[in-house]
Amino acid sequence: MPVSIERHRHLPGVVTTILAWVVVGALASGVSGCSQASGQAGSTPSTPVVLPDHGRSLSQLGLANGPANDIWLPAGVTLTYTADQPNLLIVVGPAAQASDVQEYLTQTLPGLGWAITGNAPGGVTFQDGPWRGAYALGTDSWALTVRDD
Repeated sequence: MPVSIERHRHLPGVVTTILAWVVVGALASGVSGCSQASGQAGSTPSTPVVLPDHGRSLSQLGLANGPANDIWLPAGVTLTYTADQPNLLIVVGPAAQASDVQEYLTQTLPGLGWAITGNAPGGVTFQDGPWRGAYALGTDSWALTVRDD
């Protein structure tokens, strides 16, 4: 299967590799030291979806696959790298925006039907049905991945 990867700006290979391992590790084992959220993962027909204020969906930022309409980032966010595949979405941005992105995600994901399964400084994990996501902060950038199990 061909892989479609879109690069907005080149990240050094070491940073990209480190971020990939951090995000994969967070997805595989949850964010270390996270508090568990209560409730079931996934939205139900009776759960109203609340669209966030002052933000843009991943689809509005150019991604087309998976739950790109159901994950939002703060308005004005800068993306330095994206990968857009049917079973995997990845977005990366500069570390200067990391705390704003994490705060925005933790405030908006539940209203969009996602269950936050872990939340700690520099990391969030979340799930909705078969889709699992992780947000992680590296030394010079943040990364968000969402994949279908």
